[in-house]
Amino acid sequence: MPAPERKEGLWGLLEALLDPKAPSSLRLRGLRLYAGFLLVLQGGVLFLLAWVVPRASHPLLWALALGGALWLLFQAEASWRREGEEPLTPLRVVGLGGALFFFLGVMGLLLWPGGFLLFLLGVLGFLYLWSRSERALLARK
Repeated sequence: MPAPERKEGLWGLLEALLDPKAPSSLRLRGLRLYAGFLLVLQGGVLFLLAWVVPRASHPLLWALALGGALWLLFQAEASWRREGEEPLTPLRVVGLGGALFFFLGVMGLLLWPGGFLLFLLGVLGFLYLWSRSERALLARK
């Protein structure tokens, strides 16, 4: 009996991402699609927020931004430890990376112009969690 056909296109890639028995190449492309969508969507929202978010400079906001970023990174690490073999863990970790990017982006807008460093830190954290998720998907072949 032949294997069932997979849908082509964007929805097919996202369905493959949710299917642990799908080929890892399709799951990897689905993860890249999901991560790229998160990055573009949240980047666009940050661009729109740049026009309306007031500038505020307070040392406690820096502490809040760095503390929140560390908390999100620890949540991602705990997700790897707690559910490392679950098929949706890479998807969850990329989502936490998107939350890290957005949170630090908003805090960077509040603390502008020095907050640009927070924005860059958010991008680096997102890329780190994304690449770690891709490596986990490739290791599960």
